[in-house]
Amino acid sequence: MIFSRIKEVNSEELSFDEATGRVLSKDVKSKLNVPPFDRSAMDGFAVRAEDTFGADENEPRHLQIIGSIEIGSASDMEVGRGQAVEIATGAPMPKGADATVMVEKTSKENNKIKVFEPVSPGENVSSAGEDVKSGQKVLEADRRLRPSDIGMLASTGNLKIQVKRRPKIGIAITGDELRKPGKSLKPGEITESVSYILAPAVEKCGAEAVRLGIVPDRFEEIEKIFNNASDFDALILTGGSSVGEKDLVPDAISKSGELVFHGVAVRPGSPSSFGLVDGTPVFSLAGFPVASVIAFEMIVRPALRAMQGLQAKDFRMEIKAKLLRKLSSSLGRMDVARVRLKKDNGDFFAEPIRVTGSSVLRTVTEADGLVTIPENSEGFSEGDVVTIYPLDL
Repeated sequence: MIFSRIKEVNSEELSFDEATGRVLSKDVKSKLNVPPFDRSAMDGFAVRAEDTFGADENEPRHLQIIGSIEIGSASDMEVGRGQAVEIATGAPMPKGADATVMVEKTSKENNKIKVFEPVSPGENVSSAGEDVKSGQKVLEADRRLRPSDIGMLASTGNLKIQVKRRPKIGIAITGDELRKPGKSLKPGEITESVSYILAPAVEKCGAEAVRLGIVPDRFEEIEKIFNNASDFDALILTGGSSVGEKDLVPDAISKSGELVFHGVAVRPGSPSSFGLVDGTPVFSLAGFPVASVIAFEMIVRPALRAMQGLQAKDFRMEIKAKLLRKLSSSLGRMDVARVRLKKDNGDFFAEPIRVTGSSVLRTVTEADGLVTIPENSEGFSEGDVVTIYPLDL
């Protein structure tokens, strides 16, 4: 239901050295050969391979040294019959030479060498284009760029690339009882922490997070957030999402646009809702920290990936682990449990965190991963092997 209403963001041109973590819009092809010239893969002597044939400890081949080439330099020397050029790893091969004899296989005396082992043509030489050939596709569209990819862009001459624009996500927190961190609290007030969880989580998804502050529990105040909905690629609101007297966000979505669904069969996070206002996706999550974190993982993170053209379903890394204690659940809903991971003799073990409750943030900060208990299951027994999704917010 969410994916059918999510649109991919458009593209922009970006300098390659600013593109780490961004998603490519187009395939990237190399503009040159890498390496751009034949180069020695070893320290030693550039030779004509045929001049070394038959060489061994008893009958070495004798070659005349006519010069040397260091890395970063070039030479117009040409290796003729019975000649050799001393060469460093990475230095360009001189004309006439088609192999490098490793220095360990030679003995040097004045301007001559003895070669004790033959080499074949191309041996110990990195030929032009060996790594990448000009015109070769090196990176595919819809790939999130890693540091090594930036090096590939630099070495292949792709200094300007097309990437998906970072989705702009507004985050608003509702609740009369909430106060900014560092403020003194009166009875009944609590420190707002959820936006400080969701903002970096959004950023790690490759999007831009804009914290819109604390919104009072009043219908008209919540509606004001939607006045600028079109300025964002999505909005995330927390709090005011259940069925209490002050849980106004779903009604505000419905009045201002389209409420696609309200409530999911997942615990924690069941009050979550989703809709559209002025064409902008709006996610309404529970106000309690744990419920909002789990809901973000289950419904928001996949949506943010889809906006950028990334794989959105079944994208999480999985670890198989044996349960150290049973996990119980109720039929008809998916339970998401937090676990600690341990490793012993190469095997993983999952220890469910005993503390429960949507307001107990410690159950997430102490967790290494999540395990989902399907709607048609009443849980897992001690010793069962389950799938763990590492928690990386």
